[in-house]
Amino acid sequence: AAIGDLAAGVAHEIRNPLSSIKGIASYYKEKFADGSEDKEMAGVMIEETDRLNRVISELLEFARPSKLNLKLSDLNELLKHSARFIQQEATTKNIQIHLNLTPDAVEAEVDPDRLTQCFLNLYLNALQAMKNGGQLAIASATRVDGSVSIDIRDNGSGISTDDLSKIFDPYYTTKPKGTGLGLAIVHKIIEAHHGQIKARSIIGQGSVFSIILPLKTEK
Repeated sequence: AAIGDLAAGVAHEIRNPLSSIKGIASYYKEKFADGSEDKEMAGVMIEETDRLNRVISELLEFARPSKLNLKLSDLNELLKHSARFIQQEATTKNIQIHLNLTPDAVEAEVDPDRLTQCFLNLYLNALQAMKNGGQLAIASATRVDGSVSIDIRDNGSGISTDDLSKIFDPYYTTKPKGTGLGLAIVHKIIEAHHGQIKARSIIGQGSVFSIILPLKTEK
């Protein structure tokens, strides 16, 4: 909780000057002639300011305590709902989305907003891994121990063995402009639900992220 308060204070102090920098850069961008190097550089300043703001937002998300707003929710509906958000981007990238969900509803006590955030993060990572088109497969299944398993599978570039052991570590990223907090936040949210998330991958063949969630979360 103390770290969360510290992060919130730091974020506030950084966001104020960031807002001023973006405002000034936007002002000068409008002043410069179209196609000029000055206008291009002002645009870069705006983009980088936005990126810093995203980093701060993710730092806050990671640092603050996970307080879940538990509701009885159909996990299949959450998976389908979140998949709709990426349908347009998937179509543009020539990626097909396949849903292989249980025929019956799978109701669990979860925070639907936080879980949707997890699913979207994993979907978007999968789309980024499939640069030449491919398939995103989303599956759910009930388990005999009273939990549900969710697999999110792509046939993209894959993750090396060395990277695979570190992907859930904060600030570890292989993306040129990644923050390294996306999967760390996913891991934290799944753990707050008393669940597990694991990944397996083969270079050149793709990756699978497997989530196991209890149908009833301890409060």
